[in-house]
Amino acid sequence: MSIPALMNHDLDVSSCRTSSSTRFTPLQFEARVLIDEVKPLWSADITKKLGELVKLEPGWDGYRAMPVSFVNAVFAFRVLERICGPATPAPMIVPGVGGDLQLEWHTAKGDIELHVLAPNNVRAWYTRVDDENSGGEERELKTDFSIVAKWVQNVTEQHAGAL
Repeated sequence: MSIPALMNHDLDVSSCRTSSSTRFTPLQFEARVLIDEVKPLWSADITKKLGELVKLEPGWDGYRAMPVSFVNAVFAFRVLERICGPATPAPMIVPGVGGDLQLEWHTAKGDIELHVLAPNNVRAWYTRVDDENSGGEERELKTDFSIVAKWVQNVTEQHAGAL
């Protein structure tokens, strides 16, 4: 519930309690509601894009491509929730022809591509710009995306002195 919505209800915030019977002041209650409603910067854009991709018409590519499957879209969103911080830039999302999709970051520091074939079936690829001699790193992932979280942080974090 948003703060404006709360203000339109008869709610005595001075008496709000947690399960441990701790009292919140009105300011503490308002701060807690705001914290509960904080969404990552990328969340709204990604939700919108995934919604568009699951609504694609069959043959959207001019041939026999299928729309992104709903389960793949939901799985991709859940992966993003695990690997991205609140200020992580949104990845590009590219639909595949078989209901699959790719999540991609291409930055000055490196590239990441996550090919979501199905829930718990992801091919991940990462390369750093400063490591041109390596062919990159490739992984087949099912449920542990901790390595991808590190990759995302590496290619998207700002320099300490950057504005």
